[in-house]
Order: sequence, then structure tokens, then C-alpha cells
Amino acid sequence: MVFLALVAGCDNGCGPAPVADAAAEDAGEQEIVVSARLLAAEGKVAVRRSQTEEWIPAAAGMALQVDDSLRTQRDAFATLQFEEGGTLRVGPESLVRITDLRLQVRSQARRSTFTVEEGRVEAELLPLKPAGEFRIRTPSAEASLNHREVAFQ
Repeated sequence: MVFLALVAGCDNGCGPAPVADAAAEDAGEQEIVVSARLLAAEGKVAVRRSQTEEWIPAAAGMALQVDDSLRTQRDAFATLQFEEGGTLRVGPESLVRITDLRLQVRSQARRSTFTVEEGRVEAELLPLKPAGEFRIRTPSAEASLNHREVAFQ
């Protein structure tokens, strides 16, 4: 399993879907759940929506939400775009679940977490705002980027 995080820039967005987070409200900060968009899919790429067992063919432009999964077959890849413009490229023979995508309304800090069950991903991210966080989890390790720091566990 290889994880590569590059700091880069891109300015497109997908649009948030409001959902309140109780812990954030207790801290005086409202959060909304946001989505990622499938920017490109080449080869056999499938998506499993949250709360279903059915895999459907992935299509460019498809919005992906928290708890959706994306699977690539041999010689296939997919690129997800975050609302703030960063991307996550999913390599061949990979299985990735979107674990968390949230935006803190007042601070505009974002939390993004992906669980890589198998395979390889590469991320290109915009600089994170203070309190922003990007995580990649695997069965045996976790990598996170908090504002300007990278941590591997």
C-alpha cells in the first residue's frame, strides 16, 4: 500500500449539503456534510452507495457521499474531486470508502477521511485552513495532514 500526499492547487467546487453535527454545535461551530465528485473514471469502476449492497457502474460527474465506496478493477482508475478543489486518485484494483467529509461553517475548515481497504491512492490537496484535516486510513496505518503537518501512524 502506498500513500502519497502532494500539496497543490485547484479551484472548483461541488456544493455542500447541510447536516448539523451535535459535537460541533456544542463547540459553537456548525458543520455540514459535503460531497466529492467523480472527476474521471477509466476502465471498470463501480460505486456502492451507503446502506446498499449493490455495486453500480461509476460515471464522471457522479456525486459521492459519506459511507459510499468506490472500487476499481484491474487496469482501471478513478479521480475524485473535493469541493475545495483537491483530488484523490484511486489506482487499479483498489477499494476505498468515504469515511468523513465535513465543513465547519464559520471557520471554513474541512475534515476529509478516506478508508483504503485495498489498493493505492494519491492525493493532491489545497493548503488546509487552521483546524482543517485530511486523513487516509488503511487496515494497518493512518496518514493525516493537519493544516501544515503530516503524520503517519
